[in-house]
Order: sequence, then C-alpha cells, then structure tokens
Amino acid sequence: MSARQITVAFALAGAMLFAEPSHADTRAPARLSIPSLGLFDAPVVALPIQGGRWAEERLGAREVGLLETTGRWPGDAWAMVLAGHVTLEGEQRGPFYGLGSLRPGQVLLLYGQDGQPWRYRVVGQQLLAADAVKAIYRRDGRRLLLMTCAAGEYARQRDTRRLLVEAVLEATTSTKKSHARSG
Repeated sequence: MSARQITVAFALAGAMLFAEPSHADTRAPARLSIPSLGLFDAPVVALPIQGGRWAEERLGAREVGLLETTGRWPGDAWAMVLAGHVTLEGEQRGPFYGLGSLRPGQVLLLYGQDGQPWRYRVVGQQLLAADAVKAIYRRDGRRLLLMTCAAGEYARQRDTRRLLVEAVLEATTSTKKSHARSG
C-alpha cells in the first residue's frame, strides 16, 4: 500500500467516525495566537478531505486549518490537529514560521467562535514521516497538535517530514479578550 493510499484510508476511516461540527457550535476554534512566535489571531478554517487528502490549498499566509476527522473543539474525545504553512511561494512566511523553535512551557491561545479563550502549554515536539497519519490521531481532547512540513522539496511540493508540536489544555480563562499577548 502506498503512502497516499494509507493517508486516504486513515482519512476516510476517520471521516466515518466523526460527525461534522455545527457552525453554530461556539466551542469550535475560530483563531489561534502563539505569542512567542508573534502570531496573533490567525483565523482557523476547516480543512475537509478532498480527493483523498486534506484541502491545504485553503491555507494562505494567515490561516491555520483544523483537519477534518480530528477533534472539533477543546475537550472533544479526540485531539484537535491544526495545520499551517511555514513558508509559501516566493518565500513568504506562513503562520507556522518558526514553529520548530517552540519549547516546553510556552503558551498557545485558542479562541472559540464566542471568543472563549483556551490556554495550552507546549509539552514537546517530534518529527514524523509525511505519511505517518496514524500518529496524529490521539484519544485525548485536552491535546492540541500543530502540524507543518519540516523538510522537503517545496518546488516539487513533496514533503518528506512533518513537524508535530504537542500542547496540553491548561485552563480556560474567564475573561473574553480579543488579543492576549502574554505568555
């Protein structure tokens, strides 16, 4: 079975297990801030599976994508996985530029549709093979996984490795802030 077939098989199996979130669900993530990277209020967009892969072309220089078939909100049965670009065509920086520099203890802030903030703390990172799809499925809704390419041939659009940063839900904050720049 090829890497692409494995990716498709896991994605389709996951699609059968997970219901689509309601757009009215205020728990669904709307934006992400990573203060230590200078990333504030990056819009979170849904990344559906199209043609056997996640529709990464929906992502630009600001957006991060919530991978369909992973957790839908903080505290769901499954970990949420957000994907984003490090660089784009023309060497433009993406929202996950510098993601590999995150260290344990650093803070990530995820905001729901209603502005509710969730605070996550980085616990580690790992490099995965590009076809290691099974590794992103975690039965722990307190986990947030950030994924991007780690090494590859951008001109050929072939990634050889993926960087996966793992964070754990620390607490929810009681105030609704539009820009939390501490951490």
